[in-house]
Amino acid sequence: MDIKTTLDKPVTERAEEMPSYKDVKGKGIKSGADFLESLRDGRVIYYKGERVKDVTTHPAFCNMAKKIAETYDKQHDPKYQDTMSFVDEDGVRCSYSYAAPDTQEVLAGRRGNTEIWVNDAMGMLGRLPDFVAGMTVGIYDLRFELEKLSPKLAENATSYLKYARQNDLCLSHGLHDPCMDKSLRPPEDPDRCVRVMKERDDGIIVRGARFNTFGLFSNEIMICPTYGFKPEEKEYAMWFTVPCDAPGLSQIARESYGGRDPIDHPASAVYDEVDSLIVFDDVFIPWERVFLYREPLKANQLFRSGVMTWASFAGGSLSVLRMEILCAIAEMLATTSGIIKRPEVVAKLGEMCTYTGAIKSSFELSMLKASKTAAGNYKPAKAPERRAFTTMVSERFIELVEHIGTSSLIFLPTADDWKNPEIKEYLDVYMRGHESSPLDRHKLCKFAWDLTGDGFGSRQQMYERLHSGDPNVMVANAWRNTDLSHARKLISDFLALEGEY
Repeated sequence: MDIKTTLDKPVTERAEEMPSYKDVKGKGIKSGADFLESLRDGRVIYYKGERVKDVTTHPAFCNMAKKIAETYDKQHDPKYQDTMSFVDEDGVRCSYSYAAPDTQEVLAGRRGNTEIWVNDAMGMLGRLPDFVAGMTVGIYDLRFELEKLSPKLAENATSYLKYARQNDLCLSHGLHDPCMDKSLRPPEDPDRCVRVMKERDDGIIVRGARFNTFGLFSNEIMICPTYGFKPEEKEYAMWFTVPCDAPGLSQIARESYGGRDPIDHPASAVYDEVDSLIVFDDVFIPWERVFLYREPLKANQLFRSGVMTWASFAGGSLSVLRMEILCAIAEMLATTSGIIKRPEVVAKLGEMCTYTGAIKSSFELSMLKASKTAAGNYKPAKAPERRAFTTMVSERFIELVEHIGTSSLIFLPTADDWKNPEIKEYLDVYMRGHESSPLDRHKLCKFAWDLTGDGFGSRQQMYERLHSGDPNVMVANAWRNTDLSHARKLISDFLALEGEY
């Protein structure tokens, strides 16, 4: 089959030039109002076939934007400010999300800040601003490796971290390619991956598309392909950042779960981070925004081992809280249903808490075993088994909540019914729970359905299972990164084996 690609289209050379971020003076930590204003930059976003003028006022997206703004406001609250921010070497107060942890104290500071972001999100936003900020720190930590490729790359990693930190950028990322024909390598279908179309003295022009989460609410997007490129596939191997209002860049948002009545959809009415397809229609990227270029093997090698070091820690915090939330809602359903003492229910709750406890223990151990990187920053110990175990049990959590909630998650009235006095008279009788008001019972059941059976919950579950890549690869990595040499030696010595195993 002949494949017609956008390579057949001439490269667009736009007159607009992207200003250098080095000319921007950092103002330090954002307020909520600063954050919302930063999203009103003329970016191109399409939703249901129409251009979105302002994500901060659009009914499908405004609640999410306002919720994130609330956390930015906390950075200026004396109660939270020292936990969420620090003063850098230039005297600028910056978010701990961008702190390079060159001491154990700074690593602990990063964790304290992450926990505030995660709690405000109730563990439901897989790509909080704190997550991709951690990737920026990861690239900076790799600067000596990047310097071996080009001193300019190391300089870019250092200067961009300072820019992002002192301007408190909200970043998202585009790590994955569109789901096209995966039987083809990029040279067979170049549209599969973002690629360089032209190299100029001042930068590169790129074309293609990526999947993105939280891009509607971010200031800039980081591109770090996770695809395993071959040595000859150089034009696809690059790391860079791009402002969301860059000429030629557009986002096509999936159908939102937001904008619905919070009585009926308490979680999704607020916490829909929205995924989008980012389209690069010949977008110019200045050299100062490029961190790796035409190095397929290094891109493969350095990404998970370095770039994701602190981002994975933020992701782990989110997963732990999400599981605790699922345990708690299951317990509250059982309590208000009057079945909390039934042996089979206790067993289900115990199973969920066992999984959660194991993952939390792994998380704490990674902090206790933190070590220094070659660049002198403290990083949590690798724990590939944690992500592997999470992918293995995440679907079981949903199943157990549904088993405990049973039909109470389905046979529910709507918010409009509660507003009708004639209907409410019946609901006040037939929606009662054990030591629970009828409306409280309704809210708990709707929240549980939002997290399990609704489209929002299904998306959350798929994201939990897939956001680090193929679950089979994650499980295999647990074995690849586990040191069994001591146990193998004990067996070999005990059996007096002649060979080495």
